[in-house]
Amino acid sequence: MRALGRVLVPVLAGLFATLGCFDRDLTDIVPVTTTGVTIRVEQVGVIRVDIVVLVDNSGSMSQEQAALTQRFPELIRELIDPEINPETGRPFHPPVEDLNIGVISSDMGTAGYRVSTCAISDVGDNGCFRSTPSPAVLDCEATYPAFLSRNETNAAIYDADTMAHDFTCIATLGTQGCGFEQQFKAMRAATTTDPETGICNRGFLRPDALLALVWVTDEEDCSVRPDHNEMFDPSRDDLGHLNIRCFTHSEFVESVEDYVNAFRALKGPLDQDKIVLGMIVGVPPEAPACIGTGDRLESCLGVPAMTAAIDPTDPTSLIPSCNTSMGQAFPPRRFVQMAQSFGSSAIVDSICKTDWTAAIKGITDKLVERLPSTCFPRALNFDAAACTADCKVIETLNNDRLCEADATCTNCPEATVDEVHNLAPCTDAGGNPCEPLKRDLGLIEESEGVFLRQCLVRQATRVPDADGCGLPVSGGEGWYYQPREESAEGCPQVIFGSEGGSLIEDGSTAELRCLAELCPQDRLCGPAADPSAMCCPENEVCVSTGMCDCVHPPRGVDGVCPEA
Repeated sequence: MRALGRVLVPVLAGLFATLGCFDRDLTDIVPVTTTGVTIRVEQVGVIRVDIVVLVDNSGSMSQEQAALTQRFPELIRELIDPEINPETGRPFHPPVEDLNIGVISSDMGTAGYRVSTCAISDVGDNGCFRSTPSPAVLDCEATYPAFLSRNETNAAIYDADTMAHDFTCIATLGTQGCGFEQQFKAMRAATTTDPETGICNRGFLRPDALLALVWVTDEEDCSVRPDHNEMFDPSRDDLGHLNIRCFTHSEFVESVEDYVNAFRALKGPLDQDKIVLGMIVGVPPEAPACIGTGDRLESCLGVPAMTAAIDPTDPTSLIPSCNTSMGQAFPPRRFVQMAQSFGSSAIVDSICKTDWTAAIKGITDKLVERLPSTCFPRALNFDAAACTADCKVIETLNNDRLCEADATCTNCPEATVDEVHNLAPCTDAGGNPCEPLKRDLGLIEESEGVFLRQCLVRQATRVPDADGCGLPVSGGEGWYYQPREESAEGCPQVIFGSEGGSLIEDGSTAELRCLAELCPQDRLCGPAADPSAMCCPENEVCVSTGMCDCVHPPRGVDGVCPEA
C-alpha cells in the first residue's frame, strides 16, 4: 500500500470473517448480475488479543498440565509470529501485536467449610490470576506480573519463545487445588468481578481486543449457587458423599444459561464475534460427535459415555467418560451445553487424548479465524476510470449525537440509510454540488427507547495515474478501495484516510453497503447460497473452500495467474 504522505493517515479496514451471510436488504438490486450486500468493517489498528486460561489444579491434573504447557506455546508462537505463506511471501494472517495471557485455577473455595482437599476454604483463588512460578519448571523468573503481556513497549526484547516459556512457568499450577471445581464461576470472577473491583486482574481486559476463554479440566463444572453453600458442608450426611454431590444435587448448581449470559456480556451485541471459547475437557476422544465447534455438537449429549451416572462399583464416584493413559475424566455435559450456546465461537476437544496437538491447533485456528482480515473475500464493483467502488460506508454512532459537521458542505436534503444509493446531492454555500465527509442519515432504534445516529462516510476522490488510481486528492479525507492488482497485500482492500485521527469515531461501528456482481459458478469458492463466500479472480478456480489457485499453474513471478 502506498503511503498518503503527511496529510492523510491511511488505516486498513478489517472484515471480520465470522459475520456469516451478508444482509440483503438493499432495494436497488439488478436481478441476475448484481446483489445488494452489507459487510461490517472496522478500522484495523493494533491487533489485540486477551486470553484467560483456566487450569484445573485438583489432584488428578498432573499429566494434563504437562500436556498443556507442552503444546500451548505453539498457540503463542503462531499468534505472535505467524507462518509465512510460501506463495505470497507474507504471513498467513496478521501478527498479534498486543497479547495478554492470564492463568487462573478452578479453585473457588468451599464457602468457609473445611474440606480436606481445599486448603483455602473461603474463596480459594477467587479467579485471580496465578503468577507464581512453578518450582518444577527450570529457568523461570523469580517473580512475574499478574499476567503476561507483550505489546509495542516490550516486543523488541520479549519474543514469542520467551513468552511461551513464561506461560509454562505460571501455568504449571500443581495439584493441591480444591476438589470442588467451580470452573465457570472462576472464569466469571476473573473476567467480571475481579477487574471491576480492582481486587486483581485489573487492566487485563481491553474493549477492542479479541477475547479467548480457555478451560482445561477433567471434571464437570460445579459452580455452586451462593444460596446453597450447604453443598460444601461435610457434616451433611443427608446430602450424600462430597464427591458426587454436584451430580446428585444439581439444583444447588448455577444454571449454564446464567454463565452464557455473563460471558456474552463481556462484549457488546455487535462484538459477539470477538469472543472465543476453547474447552479441553472430558469428552470421549473416540466420539467425533463431541469434538469440534459448538454448532456441531448437537448429538454429543446423547453419546453413551456422556451420560452422568454413579459408578455401581464405587458409589462415591461417577462413571468416567474417558479413561486413558492420561488418566480419567468425567462427563462435561455443562461444558458441551455452553459450547452449543456459543455455536461456532466455541471449540471442544478431549483432555483424554495423549497428543494435544489437534486440541491446541483447534483453539489457535479459531482465534486466527476471528482476527480482523484486511482482505475482502471478493472484489467489489470498481470503476477504474472514475476510481470509485459501487459501495457506501455507513457509520453508526454510539448515541444520537449529530454527525460531525463539514463546513465546506452544509446544505443536505434529509436522507435515510435505505436511500444511500440514490441520494439527492448536497450543496455548498454557493449552491454548488458537494459531498460532506459525513452526511446525516437520521436515527435508528437499537433497542426500546435507545436511538443511534447513522452517517454516510464520503468516498475519497481519486484520479487515474500510470499505476491505476492515484492517492486521494489533496484534502480528500474519506475511504477508498484498492483492487487486488493495486494492493501491496495482493487482495482487495478498503482503506480509511483521515487527517491525523480516526475516520470512524471511537465506539462507532461501520458497514460497507455494496452493489456486488454475483460470482460466476465456476469461480465460487464457498456455498452458493452465501454471497460472502470467496469469489476466485479471473484465471483461477476453487481448489478447496476459501482457497483459489491458477487454472494453468504455475503463477508468474508477480504472483498473478497466467491467462487461460
